[in-house]
Amino acid sequence: MSDEEMFTELYRQNYAAVEAYVSKRTAPSSAPDVVADVFLTAWRRFTDIPDEKELPWLYGVARRMLANDRRSQRRQISLGELLAAQPPALSNERQPDDVIVELDLARAFDGLGDADQEILRLVLWEKLPIKDCALVLGCGTAAARVRLFRARKRLGRLLPQISSARVLSDEGRPRKESHA
Repeated sequence: MSDEEMFTELYRQNYAAVEAYVSKRTAPSSAPDVVADVFLTAWRRFTDIPDEKELPWLYGVARRMLANDRRSQRRQISLGELLAAQPPALSNERQPDDVIVELDLARAFDGLGDADQEILRLVLWEKLPIKDCALVLGCGTAAARVRLFRARKRLGRLLPQISSARVLSDEGRPRKESHA
């Protein structure tokens, strides 16, 4: 029997039990995604599943997936509360130069590779300590620090290139004459 056939059999025999386990512990809207993640992990780690103990192993994976799902939901709620607590910005507070700088930064960020973007997102958006970033990235803390340092350095090199490219393209535009 091939791995695919054995996995199909594992899925067929255990799907209902895993779905029931997950459904009892999370919102109905989250359950299908968590169950899918459980079986995706089972497929990826198929050789790690102990014989004759497949269901308990799947329950363990489900438990970890549910914990991840709860953390994600808490972060979303916290972010929503944080945003709701912010005073409304006055429309005249942002200056055109601020918008230009933000656009240049976004373009420079888009010019980075996926690995650089991810470490910067984890540190700047998610506000994770570097040791937690290392866990997310599957590397050591020292390696995560090096990745962050290099990502910041690459972003710092890209930003002036983006800004100077914008300035050069602005210089080539014809100016409107004023008839005052």
